[in-house]
Amino acid sequence: MLGNCAGYGKFGRYDQISLDDCMGMIDLNCKALVAMTQLTLPYMKRGGKILQLDSLSAFQPAPYLNVYGSSKSFVLSYSRALNRELKSKGIRVMSVNPGWVKTEFFDHATQTSNDAVTYYNVMYEAKDVIKTAVRDLYHSKKDVSIHGLPVKLQVLGVKLLPHKLIMEIWMKQQKHT
Repeated sequence: MLGNCAGYGKFGRYDQISLDDCMGMIDLNCKALVAMTQLTLPYMKRGGKILQLDSLSAFQPAPYLNVYGSSKSFVLSYSRALNRELKSKGIRVMSVNPGWVKTEFFDHATQTSNDAVTYYNVMYEAKDVIKTAVRDLYHSKKDVSIHGLPVKLQVLGVKLLPHKLIMEIWMKQQKHT
């Protein structure tokens, strides 16, 4: 089993986040994840499993965390496509897409701005997100694991509603006009 769990994000307007931080998010969240996956796959046998830590932001455009969210959209698409490619080899790939999780993520994300993202509807414990992910990995055929009813409802809403409306709701939640 491979668990790709490294990643980081920065909150802020496009002009508050340095180019180095933008490239760093892409390097770690996308390039390092692909590299670890590619380096591991030749050694995986039938029954092998890959968990890719992703984000709820993969499903929607989110102002003030645009590079982070875009990098996580990459992880979602990559994981789903790779899961399909590896089906004949008996290797499962699952994207884990939690909402807000109580981790040190926020220590780094808020360094560029502590008022760009301030509304966190539900904050989950990491152990609960992982418990759901492992259960989904071993007891379902899903290619995406989503912990918590509020997050599942948000993903459904993003699929049904226009992105313009989703971004308006996000902006109001974050108290931006």
